[in-house]
Amino acid sequence: MNVSMDDLHLFVLTVQHGGISAAAKQHSLQRSKVSRRLQELEKALGCQLLIRTTRQIELTENGRLLYQQINQPLGSVAQAAKLLTNQQKSLQGMLRVAVPAALITSNMFTLLLENYLELFPDVLLEVLHCQESIDLKRDNIDIQILPDGVKVKNEDYVQQALLRFPSSLVASNAYLQSHAPINALSDLFAHPLMVSRYNQASLPDDLTLRLCSDDLRLIQHMATTGKGIALLPTILLKDSLKSGELLPILTHEKLPEIKLTLIYPSRQFLPEKTRALIKLLRDAFKLN
Repeated sequence: MNVSMDDLHLFVLTVQHGGISAAAKQHSLQRSKVSRRLQELEKALGCQLLIRTTRQIELTENGRLLYQQINQPLGSVAQAAKLLTNQQKSLQGMLRVAVPAALITSNMFTLLLENYLELFPDVLLEVLHCQESIDLKRDNIDIQILPDGVKVKNEDYVQQALLRFPSSLVASNAYLQSHAPINALSDLFAHPLMVSRYNQASLPDDLTLRLCSDDLRLIQHMATTGKGIALLPTILLKDSLKSGELLPILTHEKLPEIKLTLIYPSRQFLPEKTRALIKLLRDAFKLN
């Protein structure tokens, strides 16, 4: 770690004046120089300190931590910089992950998190249930996983496609025995369907929707109790299909797939604990 005291001073001035341009103007400095030195400071520390917008700057969590520390006597400044660098390299502390309900209910994802916690016992893992794109930097979220079709809030974030999840149409045996037969997609118009909002858009508009939910386990339960035909990720149905609790319908038809996207703020300032989880996701979900 090679942190310049001058760069730390420019960081303090930028925070105190509320922006790079204001700090440069107040101290007769070139804006480009201040911006470049702040980038060098972030590079030396291995983490992002500021969220830059056209008119102002905001502090990241790391930026707030550094600013609080370097308001102390000068002897504490080097210690603060060392603390921040060590925090980025360590496999400890909190890791916050935002995922949709479709993934929370997946056995594959549960096993992946169990594996992560066993490998890194000093990491506190916080899993948030989130259906929409969020600003990861401002909300202090390390990773988000979103279904295809949800617009990412910040296009500058790293986005990586995960494995596609094929879907299956299923129903209980009791339902199929007591309702009109289903031999083609056109036969679905005579049946109530239960879907998630992630695959609803790919279905014909005239179908009778009985239930639309982000909770895939709820949809599966309703299908098991004979409330209609469910369209669900095949991976979620493995045990129910094996036991005969649910039966597949129209297996020869190509059905909608759910594609997940992995999102994180930056490749450059990835803490090791975040990098480790991304690697597990890469191995489990076969990142493209």
